[in-house]
Amino acid sequence: MIPKGRFVTEIGEGDRIKSVFLVSKRNLLTTKTGKPYAKLVLSDMTGEIPGIIWDDAQQQIAAIDPGAVAGVRASTESYDGRLQLRIEKIVKLDESVVDMSTLIPTTKRDITSMMEELDKIINCIQDRHLSLLIHSLFSEKDIRETFIKAPAAKGIHHNYVGGLLEHTLFVLKSIIALYPIYTHIGINKDLLIAGALLHDIGKIYEYSCNKIIDMTPMGRLIGHIYISAHMADQAIAKLEDFPEELRLQLLHIIISHHGQLEFGSPKLPMSLEALFLHMLDDFDAKLTGFSAIIEATPEEEPFSAFSRIYNRYLYTQLYENESS
Repeated sequence: MIPKGRFVTEIGEGDRIKSVFLVSKRNLLTTKTGKPYAKLVLSDMTGEIPGIIWDDAQQQIAAIDPGAVAGVRASTESYDGRLQLRIEKIVKLDESVVDMSTLIPTTKRDITSMMEELDKIINCIQDRHLSLLIHSLFSEKDIRETFIKAPAAKGIHHNYVGGLLEHTLFVLKSIIALYPIYTHIGINKDLLIAGALLHDIGKIYEYSCNKIIDMTPMGRLIGHIYISAHMADQAIAKLEDFPEELRLQLLHIIISHHGQLEFGSPKLPMSLEALFLHMLDDFDAKLTGFSAIIEATPEEEPFSAFSRIYNRYLYTQLYENESS
């Protein structure tokens, strides 16, 4: 087996490295003088880093497509406030000679344990109609197996194997923790939990995850909000006597969970449950996204590179309490 070498999160400015990565993206471009060069994004289980090839770019990447495993010799440099690899040599490798588990980003949490937690929450739904609906969907083998492994995004947050399960579970646990504080305003807990379980279920068809995460044609053309609502509505149609009012409110929770029209929601949240879910969904996504950027920033740097996603630098220093 060829050793992995340095992980992305272990790379610092000025380092020289020999390491194995997945090639997430690669593009052949041309300078103003007509010289070809290549831009790549390389990844492993800890994150991703951009790379550039100035010499013999066309020849070096000729056999390397996105999803390929590659051995890389490079030096690191800072560009536009972010580390990148100046690649001297890149060679395609056979997957059989590397440990693929070091390359594919996967949740740090135990997937089996998380699914057991999710099932316990599902089994606590008391409303007969919602219980039947959720069990009918999550007992389908194809849906269940894909849901367990699916990412929650291509980038930004939970963009790894098991990310959808992790995100959904943490939204549910947040609901369970906060619900007792707000029982006085009349929130329907079962409806809220069902909405949380279904709000992103369409991501099992929005993304493909064969070594690298990419959007499917269905994801690009339709998107997970519509897919999730459609899956829920199709399952409801198969159940007898499902109340129309309950159907209407559940579908509203799903289609409004991004909270704003410019973020893809066809409708703004108009019910207590829809607002509650949107805010907790957004909270978990942003907190996880912040954390990922901070973790990927070298320890000696007090601020991350400028995040265009969040339109700010992120402060990386953890204050540790002094003992009394």
